[in-house]
Amino acid sequence: MPHIQITMLKGRTIEQKRKIAERITDAMVEDAKTAKEGVIITILEVEREDYAHGGVLMADKK
Repeated sequence: MPHIQITMLKGRTIEQKRKIAERITDAMVEDAKTAKEGVIITILEVEREDYAHGGVLMADKK
């Protein structure tokens, strides 16, 4: 039973999240040969001031 966690910046619509969850689930079923009902996906959304890349907060990037 795979549990996939996605961390991304806030701002996606619920429809975008639905599509992401569907496509990742389909990939796990096809490539990892797991049951669709066994795939768990958690989407964590973070604010720009809570996410850094290369030592720089995303809030500080232009």
